[in-house]
Amino acid sequence: MDKALLISYFAIAAVLVLMFFLIEKKKLPLSTFLPVVVMVAIGSIGRIIFGFIPNVQPVTVIVIIMGLCYSPESGFLTGALSALVSNMVMGQGPWTLWQMFAWGMIGLLAGFLGKLKPCRTLYFAVPFAAVSAFLFSMITDCWTVMTLGDGMTLGSAMAVFGAGLLFNIPHAIFNAALCALIFLPMRKRLQRIKTKYV
Repeated sequence: MDKALLISYFAIAAVLVLMFFLIEKKKLPLSTFLPVVVMVAIGSIGRIIFGFIPNVQPVTVIVIIMGLCYSPESGFLTGALSALVSNMVMGQGPWTLWQMFAWGMIGLLAGFLGKLKPCRTLYFAVPFAAVSAFLFSMITDCWTVMTLGDGMTLGSAMAVFGAGLLFNIPHAIFNAALCALIFLPMRKRLQRIKTKYV
């Protein structure tokens, strides 16, 4: 295995382990843990159902909603665990770490943005969901670039990222449409759970 690729696996794994460790130390309350479990199940099932359509992945939207409505920790957990759980059906591989990292970071970012009241609105969530499709692609495309080994050049890397941007237009459109459809009702239900268990 190429040294750069191996180092990247260890780096991504180290970040994931560190994040899980820090979250474990915070001892998430029941009001956060239960929705994470439910949203991971919804995201994983949705990904499996839509798996036959290239780059249509409801996980991104589910992760964003969880992050915006709850916290950076819950967003990260929902993203990372959705990738791990859904890949038990979709197929585990070295790409799983990158998918866990990508969705985890999107959830983490959504959680930090969710601390700002204007970001917890539909008007922010929809475009953010669309942009996150490209963010997910850029992170996971790093793995593709790393697999090029000796063939990795600036030109080949740019070709991979360029193809990814075009290929993820359906992902962005689907994200925006799904977010517009489910954001408000899911935010309302999540807020009820949050209030009930606080």
